[in-house]
Amino acid sequence: MPIKKHQLLITIDGVKDLIASERAFRCRYERVGVTDDGKPRYQCVYLCEGEPESVLVSTRFGPHGPEARLFNIWPGLFKHHREFGDGRPLCFDRDYDITFDADGRGDDLPERRKP
Repeated sequence: MPIKKHQLLITIDGVKDLIASERAFRCRYERVGVTDDGKPRYQCVYLCEGEPESVLVSTRFGPHGPEARLFNIWPGLFKHHREFGDGRPLCFDRDYDITFDADGRGDDLPERRKP
């Protein structure tokens, strides 16, 4: 899935800086396709108040520039969310879309992320 023009790019080092700054943020996971064996793949998008969305990209750029970092549910997405997520529990619907509450909302920013 191509990165949208209105989105910024962020690497893991950028996420570490964001966490260290103690700024409030949210992240969400968008299902962007499936693997060859039919398992869903996700990209991570970070949201900070007053800034455009930032797509998590690999630290190393390929020959065609930056590419979104993609995750399988297990262990990649869970491990990433535990280490670099916003602390909310993940909820999966029947189509493997991820939400953070029963209503499917939850992109509001918290007062401050707790370590």
